[in-house]
Formats: sequence, C-alpha cells, structure tokens
Amino acid sequence: MPDQQPPRARLAATFWGAAALSIVLAVVPYGRYALYPFALLATWAHEMGHGLAALLVGGAFEHLELYPDLGGVAFSRHAGGLRGPIVSAGGLLGPALLGGLIIVLGSRQATARRVLLVLGLALAGSLALWVRNLFGAVAVGALAAGLLAAARWGGETPRLVVTQFIGIQLCLGSLASFDYMFTRGFERGGKTMASDTQAIAEVLILPYWFWGALIAALSLAILAASFWAAWIKPARKT
Repeated sequence: MPDQQPPRARLAATFWGAAALSIVLAVVPYGRYALYPFALLATWAHEMGHGLAALLVGGAFEHLELYPDLGGVAFSRHAGGLRGPIVSAGGLLGPALLGGLIIVLGSRQATARRVLLVLGLALAGSLALWVRNLFGAVAVGALAAGLLAAARWGGETPRLVVTQFIGIQLCLGSLASFDYMFTRGFERGGKTMASDTQAIAEVLILPYWFWGALIAALSLAILAASFWAAWIKPARKT
C-alpha cells in the first residue's frame, strides 16, 4: 500500500516525476515555452560561472547581460596565463555545477525550502551587483521573485519537486550547450568571436574539440554523481 512505502522511495518518486516532466515538456507542443525560464536560469548560471571564476583567479567581474534568444555575456577582467582557461571553463561548467548542487541539497523536504531561498537571494544579489541590461534585469528579477515565492508559500512536496526540476534543467542546460562546446567561434554583433573552448585551446595548445569533449564528460559526470549522491547512496543506507 502507498502509506507503507519507505519515505525515501516516496521522495525518489518526486525526482523521477521531475525528470519525466523535463522530457515531456521538451517534446510536446509549446512545452518548450514552459522550459524557457529554466533555460534563462542556465544562461545566468553560465555567465555567473565566468564572472565568479574571474573573481576566483584575482580578476574583476564587471557586469553581465542576458538576451531574449538565451544568449548572454559576462564582462570581466583578469590577467593572462592559466587564468583565461579557468574563466572560460567556469562558464561551461557553471550550470552543471549549480544543477548538481541543487539536486543533492534539494533532495530532502527539510532542505528544499532553503535551496529555493538561497537561489532566489543569489539571483537578487546578482541583479543588484552585476546585471545591467533591461531584459536581463527583468528576467533575473522575475526568476528571483518566483523562487522566493515558492520558498515562502510552496508546500513541502511541491518545493522538493521544484528543486529537483531546476537541478535537472540546469544540468540539461549544460548538456544542451554541447554544440557550443564543439564550436571554434561564433558571431555576435557582426563580429566573429572565439568560443570558450577555443579560448582554452589558444592557451593550452590542444584543439578546441578536445576541451569540448573533456568538459562535456565532466558535465555528464557531475549529473551522474549528483544523482548517485542524492538518490542512490542514501537508499543503500536504509
């Protein structure tokens, strides 16, 4: 009977429900529109990854911009050497790292609310400190308000579903950028610019596709490790 089901099994069912919802919305008509806010969140995580990595290596994070086509740019300054590849990799791994962290920390009813609260405050903080274009400000502000509202008024199970759905979407957002990982360059504003993997290759010699494959493998490993830590390892302890 359902009421005799182990608590961890009931919680794990919410993860699979969130995973199924991610798949369904990606293929049904107009489902992608529902995923748009989460794709924006992944872009925000990508650009924040660049900016925070710049701060980590002793540089400066000036500001970031988000665009309606799900593009974005982080304006940062840092010295040469290995700092450039670290900043480039920070953006590529940013969504997967954040998504994995959310999957793990948001896998308990007791902590899901805190995860939503912290993520909402992080978005609000980035809005105050770094987001500078109009669309980006409106988008980040709306995402922050939605997450804070879910943390404040959402029920325990809905909050758990939301955290897992966000974590999955962030990891999938990282995987969705595989084509970008294997691109030498792209056009923006009529100018050809080096991709993040090409920027890494220009310093670390090996070709951009090697670094794209390495970062893609790391993104998959993060997703697998977070799933194991959140939903498989705890089950083995019961």
